[in-house]
Amino acid sequence: MSEITVVTNTIRRPIELVEKSVRAALSQKPEVDVVLVDQNPVPLSFPKDVSDHPRFHHQHVPVPAVSMARNRAVLPADCQWIIFCDDDGYMDLNYLSALKAQISSTPEISIFAGVIRRIDTGEYYSRRHALGGNMKWFWNTKLLMGSNFCVKRAAFERLEKFDEDFGAGARHGSSEETDFAWNAFFNHESMVFTPELVVYHVPPFTGEPDGELQKAWRYGVGKGALVRKWLERGHFWPVFELVEMLLLPLLQGTLSILRFRIPDARLRFAGLRGRLIGLLGLSS
Repeated sequence: MSEITVVTNTIRRPIELVEKSVRAALSQKPEVDVVLVDQNPVPLSFPKDVSDHPRFHHQHVPVPAVSMARNRAVLPADCQWIIFCDDDGYMDLNYLSALKAQISSTPEISIFAGVIRRIDTGEYYSRRHALGGNMKWFWNTKLLMGSNFCVKRAAFERLEKFDEDFGAGARHGSSEETDFAWNAFFNHESMVFTPELVVYHVPPFTGEPDGELQKAWRYGVGKGALVRKWLERGHFWPVFELVEMLLLPLLQGTLSILRFRIPDARLRFAGLRGRLIGLLGLSS
């Protein structure tokens, strides 16, 4: 058994992507346990070398939301650290060796936020990751992305895991990872951004246009609801997120129109509309 467990949840994802993610985790050195939380109505089927692997734990948990699935993962008894990785992403071959070095050199840290790189180009998935930053500052908490972070099991339980109102499939269809990071920040859990921890991920917004518009709107609703939640709890820092989340898509959408990039403008304004709906509490 291993003190580190990779938890990946999956629903309605092509089996080849899920299998690639699982194999990358099982190939890590030193070895780790891999828990796949399968949300599909009918459990996925894997090749025998995967399904029979002694460190692979395939758990069928047909719940609708990512936050629910991750909260219900059954971890090995000796698990001390949890790595969360998406089912359409896969870990770099050297991920575990880099993580073990970080844990050893910084024992005071409870949460490590890794980087996401695009599968197709190798570029950073997020501009924030390209810039990096110190997670002691609130505006850098969004360096933590749900497709690549590691948390000490004791800290995960202290923070009462994920808020099940957030995340794909939940009442507010995104922002479960930022909500978790803000919860950690306000509860003084130590976090650090670690570029050496790399997960490769499919590019954003590459589906059918109508589906991507719906996705942008859904993500917007989650972000707006997130800001509303923490402002209602009396925290001042989310005001910075409030200003950015309204002004940035407005500016980007306007520039896209001026440059005749109409599909991009539609995505920006769909996201802005969702943010306003979530902020005003109209999505409940």
